[in-house]
Order: sequence, then structure tokens, then C-alpha cells
Amino acid sequence: MTNADATPAPSTAGGSVQVGWRGAHRPGRRRIRTSTLAMWGWMALAAGVVIAALAFHAGGGRWFIIETPSMGEAAPVGTLVLTQPAAVSDLAVGDIISFHPPTAPDGVYTHRIVALESGEVQTEGDINGVRDPWTLSGGDLIGKTTAVLPGVGWLIRCLPWLFLGGLGVWIITRFIRTATRRVSWLILGWSLVASITGFVVRPFVGVAVLTSKVTDEGAVANLVSTGLLPIRVQAVGGSYLELVPGQVGTITVPTLAESGTYKLVTNLDLDLWGWVAMGLVCAIPLLWCLIVGLPPDGPDEAARPARERPRALTARTAS
Repeated sequence: MTNADATPAPSTAGGSVQVGWRGAHRPGRRRIRTSTLAMWGWMALAAGVVIAALAFHAGGGRWFIIETPSMGEAAPVGTLVLTQPAAVSDLAVGDIISFHPPTAPDGVYTHRIVALESGEVQTEGDINGVRDPWTLSGGDLIGKTTAVLPGVGWLIRCLPWLFLGGLGVWIITRFIRTATRRVSWLILGWSLVASITGFVVRPFVGVAVLTSKVTDEGAVANLVSTGLLPIRVQAVGGSYLELVPGQVGTITVPTLAESGTYKLVTNLDLDLWGWVAMGLVCAIPLLWCLIVGLPPDGPDEAARPARERPRALTARTAS
């Protein structure tokens, strides 16, 4: 038996061995690319979330995204609340429940119980100041809140934009065969998708006017923060407020415009470490390039046509 390796052997009495390279040398074990691992990781995470959500729903659980600021800091706008079925006898004053109000059976409210008598429930939003104009019975209840997840509702709202935008970037960059350029455009594309999503959904900063009253000196307004981050609100020529998500405050406006309106200016109000964290988040694309780096210049192995991929060694024995 004649063995052939990568180095041509000298002629022997029985013949000679000719070794030919049919393409470049290829390692025996295929290299698993980082992008492939990341893709499978995200797919596994998504599958786990879907399975957990289906199991929660099958057990009677429900989830809702808070869209109005009536629950104040207890459940700011963009909070995801999870509920489990509960009977009136299982409830107590102070519990947060989700329900269909008798005056609007198709609507869903999430408020706090403020009175519970003879199987009847009265509710109120934490910042509303007055009780809801209805009395609930067991048939109106959806469930008792078991988890309050601030900000998760905003993430769910962003997911369709992030998924469709990310998928579009991935499809487009598949046509770029040079590995370095391909990864560079992927980083740029995903950064743009994240920026556009933030601009459209606007989860970070928001303020709502609850009440406004004109006075002899100008106006007084009650405000509530509806975004994810702390903010500073200032009336032009008047006072200012520093608010966290769901917090209520009062601001004074010394003068009104000729139309009877006033202008509010809203800015982020982060501490030093908050700004550091914000800077790190914004620098993720740069940090990726500096720490992880870009692949070496050259055609991407996954993008090559099959005929250009490396082939295994072949050997011929001549007698």
C-alpha cells in the first residue's frame, strides 16, 4: 500500500506517487463563524420566549402594555403587566387588577383596588385623584397583576421595526462578497435600524399635560413623564421640573403667547453614570470594531460559489 501526503515523494521501484492540489488546503473541521453562532443564539432565545408565552397564556395568564399614565410611577407608560385569573374573594384593597369596565366592555383598564365590599370592587388610577365611575363584579375581572415590568412594553413595540429592519439589512448585505465590507455594512445598517426605530417609536423621552389652568400671572400645568428616562421640563420664561417615569409635577408659566398657548422644553436629566451608560450604548458599533474587529479582507467563504471552494487533496499512483 502506498501512502501519499502533502509533500511529493521520490520515485520508488514500484512506481512514483504524484500528488496534485485541487484547490487550497482546507482544514478537516469546518470553522463555525461567529455570525452563525449569534444567529442560532438569537433563534434559541426567541423560541424560548415564545414557548414561555404560550405556556403562560395556556394557564390563563394575560399580558397588557400600559398606554396611559393613570398608574403613575407604579406602572408608567410602556410597562408590561402580567395577570393571572383571580376571584373577587382572592382580592384585597391595594391590589392592581386588569378588567373590562362596564361602560366599555371591549376596553381594558389596569387600576388599583381602593374599596372592596360585598363582592363589589371599586378602582382608581394612582394619579387620577377620583375613583372610577363604576363598580366591578367578578364577571368584569380579567385577572390580578402578578408582575409589573417597566419598559418591557416599549421593547415589544420596537421589536417589529427591529426585526424587519434587521432582516432587510441582512438580506441586502448578503450580496456583498468581501467579508470586511460586508460586516462594515452590517454594523452600519443595524445602527441605522436602531436609530430609526427610536425616532419612530419615541420610547425614551415623553411628557403629557394632565391639567392646565390659566391664571392672572400666566398658567399652571400638571405634567407627567411618559418616557423611559428621567427628564427636565422647563416652561419658557418660567419654572422647571425634574421628573422620573410616571412622576407627576406642577409647572408655572409666567406669560402666555397671544394665542393663549405656552411652550415647554424637555431634555434628558441623567446623572454622571447615566451619561456614561448612554455614551457606552451609543458607542457599541465603535467598541465592536475596536474589541471584536472586522474579518480580514478577502472573499467571504460563505459567499463563494461552490466551484471556488477549497477541495480536498487527491493523489494518483503511477506504476
